[in-house]
Order: sequence, then structure tokens, then C-alpha cells
Amino acid sequence: MITLFIPWYEYFEFLSLLMAIIYYTDIKKLNLLPFIPLLLIVCLTELAAAKLVSIGIPTYTIYNYYLILTTPFYFYIFYNILNYNGLGRYVFLTICLLIFIFILINFFYLQGNSRFNTFSLIMIEFIKAIMALLTLLKLFDGEDTIKIYNHPFFWISAGTLIFSLCSIVILGLQQLIEIKKVQIDGKNIYRILQPIIIAILYTSYCYAFYLCRKLVRK
Repeated sequence: MITLFIPWYEYFEFLSLLMAIIYYTDIKKLNLLPFIPLLLIVCLTELAAAKLVSIGIPTYTIYNYYLILTTPFYFYIFYNILNYNGLGRYVFLTICLLIFIFILINFFYLQGNSRFNTFSLIMIEFIKAIMALLTLLKLFDGEDTIKIYNHPFFWISAGTLIFSLCSIVILGLQQLIEIKKVQIDGKNIYRILQPIIIAILYTSYCYAFYLCRKLVRK
């Protein structure tokens, strides 16, 4: 009988989905409803990956599809958060469209589906970091700092920015880490840092969903 081993940090992903469902009405009023299908895809992908690992099958294929499926949701979430008008809106949508086209080209013609699409992941995390930074700058523009820290958009953006920047650095140095065999307590540094930033990301999402309830009621 094959049993699934679910790493500790993935429980933060399941918790964030549960929180999004619990605060469904509140996140809907703040145009954050795309988080529910996004987090559903995240959780289903992790469960499927755990199943593949348990029977000895590589997981890069399912994670390549994960990048394609989740990217439009991230773009839509930040489109609602940034709420650009006029030229800014067209520039934002054009950039998102070009990046998504690149992801598809990379999937079908460049790196293909025979290995993990690192080019796509780096591009996605880079643009997510930019969107998160723009959101933070918009929040801090003449606003009370205390109010900003109690705003769900702050925690969504801060968690995303930390995760995206760390992911870019880790992936960028991945080959060097493997060549130099950089380890902590005998473990690859990637396997130590990645779970931590995942836990930070989804914890920040959980808290953001909770703040949605407080903001809507206020």
C-alpha cells in the first residue's frame, strides 16, 4: 500500500485555501476571489506531486502545467489590487500577455515539457516581485503606516515579494549550490530555504484573508 508523505510546509497551503473559503464573502468584496481557484490548483498540484513521488515518477511535468495554470490568476489578482486606469491598465495587460506568451513558447518549443521550465519560473517570479513592489509603493504613498500594516494588500504583497525574490536568488544560484555542494547540517541549502519561504508566503495569505473580514466590517 502506497502512502502519501506531505511535507510540513504544504499544510500552510491547505490552511490558506481553507481560510480563503471561510472568508469567501469578505475576499469577494475586495476583488480577491481568484485566490480560491489559485489555491485550489496549488493544493491539488502538491497532492498530485506527492503521489508521483511515492511511485517514483518525476514531478517536473505537473509543475510545468502548474506554472501555466496559476500565472493568469496571479496576474488577475494584482490587476485588481493595483487597479490601474487608462494607459497604465493597457501597459499592465500588455506585459502580462507577453509574459504568458513567453511561458507557452518555453513550454512547447524552448525548454519543453521534458524538464522543469526554470526560464518561465524566473520570469514569473520576477514580474510578481515587481507587481508586489508596486502595490507596496502605492500603499505607502501618503498613507498612515499603522493602517497599511492592517491592510490585506500589504500582507499579500509583502509575502509575495519575499517569496519571489528568494526564489529568483535560489534558482539563479542553484547550479553553483550543486557544484559547491553548499549544505546546512548535511542538507542542500535549497531544500532548507524553499520550505521556509513557502511557509512565509502562505502564512501571509492566511493573515491577509483574516484582515479582509476586519476591513469589510469596519
